[in-house]
Amino acid sequence: MSRNNKRKHPHTAQSQVDVVVTTGGRFDLLEKCLASLYREAQIISLSIFLIDNASNAEERIDHSKLFEYHPENDPVLNIKEFRSKRLTQNVGFPDSNNEGARMGHAPLILFLNDDVELHEGAIASAVKRFEDATIGVVGAKLIFPPSSTSPIRPAGKIQHVGVALNIRGEPVHPLVGWSATNPKTNISRDVFAVTGAFLMVRRALFQKVGGFNNIYGMGTWEDVELCMVIRQMGFRVFIDTESVGYHYVGATQEKKQVNYPLHTNRMLFQSR
Repeated sequence: MSRNNKRKHPHTAQSQVDVVVTTGGRFDLLEKCLASLYREAQIISLSIFLIDNASNAEERIDHSKLFEYHPENDPVLNIKEFRSKRLTQNVGFPDSNNEGARMGHAPLILFLNDDVELHEGAIASAVKRFEDATIGVVGAKLIFPPSSTSPIRPAGKIQHVGVALNIRGEPVHPLVGWSATNPKTNISRDVFAVTGAFLMVRRALFQKVGGFNNIYGMGTWEDVELCMVIRQMGFRVFIDTESVGYHYVGATQEKKQVNYPLHTNRMLFQSR
C-alpha cells in the first residue's frame, strides 16, 4: 500500500453514506462513475473512498486527476470526505472493499463498482429504504448500457433486479435481458440477494458479520454470502427498482484479460 490522499469537507466529517469504489484500471468508466457520484452529492451527503486495486502505474499517472478531488473547493457538492488509497498488489474484490469500508464512519456503506454509472437520485432512493428498520441491505436495478454492442449484454436491457435461486438451489439473475420498462422488472421487493456492483448495507451489520468474506479471493459469490448471513440475522435484503444505474459488466476483466474463479468459488459457496 502507498499513498493515502485525504480531503475533508469544511463543515463536518460525517456523511449519510460512505461510498466505496474499487478500480482495477478502467479509468474511462471510473470517470463516468465518479461524475454520477458528484451529481448525487448535490442532493445527499457522501464520503467517497476510492481504492486503486493495483492498476497499471503509468496509466494511473495519466489519470491522476481522478484521485485528487478537493471537495472543499466545490461548495455546491455535499461531499464530506474524499480519500484514495493505492494497493500495490491486487487483493481481490472482497478484501479491497473491506479496506475501503474501514476508512469511513457513516451509518450506511455503498459498495459501487467502477463500471456502474448511476442515474439521478439512485443513492437517495436507496437510502430512503433504510427508514424501514427491518431492511439490512438494498440493491439497485442495473441496466446494460445503451452503447453495448455485445449480444450477451443487450443494450438498454436488464442486467440485475436481484438474485434468486433456480431449481437446483443455485443463485441466478432472473429477468436478464428483459425490457427495463417491463412492469415485472420494476417491482421493488425482498430478494434472496443483490449484486456487489451496487450494494448498500448498514455499517453496523457489515461490521458484525466481519465484512465480505475474503476466502473468495479475487471475488464472486462473496456478495451473495453476505446477503445470506444478514438475512439469517433477521434482516431483509431489498431490491429498489427506483434506484437505477448502467452496469458495464466485466469491463476490468476484459481489459486485463483475466478470468475470475467462477466455478471454484461457486463450489466453495455451495460447500459453505
